[in-house]
Amino acid sequence: MRKLALGLVGATALAFASTSATAAEVTITVGDLGPVPDNNDFQGDLALLGLTQLATTGTAISLDEMSVITFELLGTESGFDDRFDAAGVSFTETGGTLNLFGSPQLLGSDTFLAGLLSAHFSSEGDSGDVGTENFAVFLDALARTGDEIITNVFYLGFDDQITGDDDDYDDLIIRATVSPAVPEPATWAMMFLGFGAVGFALRRRKETELAIRQIA
Repeated sequence: MRKLALGLVGATALAFASTSATAAEVTITVGDLGPVPDNNDFQGDLALLGLTQLATTGTAISLDEMSVITFELLGTESGFDDRFDAAGVSFTETGGTLNLFGSPQLLGSDTFLAGLLSAHFSSEGDSGDVGTENFAVFLDALARTGDEIITNVFYLGFDDQITGDDDDYDDLIIRATVSPAVPEPATWAMMFLGFGAVGFALRRRKETELAIRQIA
């Protein structure tokens, strides 16, 4: 009976993990679109991820529900002290080239409400928010302007000097991963059913043990 109870607990936990792990997503509405420039220091690394285009002006990122977003640094190439901010996550790099595609640096996580994502790049040279010219979202070769792309992982790039010969969006490159902030109602229901079954099984076991003792 104990094995049955433990099995029910395990099944409930597994159902909770599998249901919640795929629940949260963002919708990227693609604005102006172009190829990742040849002078982007991480063009090859991005291509290995299937990311060969970038969307800039008019692009929007929206959350379908309250979610947790985790941000990781993949690369920097800058002569400025560039900064990234999104809710309670902040990071400032101090210039130079750093390739972390093989071992991303965790910047932090925070909870975001449903709706348009607010994120901000800034530097001594320029600054930008989602949907502005120097704030890029990296996309694959199939993306087209006007598309709505649903995903739980997306990639951001910053160009800290949008005019001139350095329009390459490699001054900060960040990966964002979306996960649920709270379990879905169906997940809670499954958990309660599982715990109820465990309680019933344990109560039946106690009743059986008591009946055996009384007969003895």
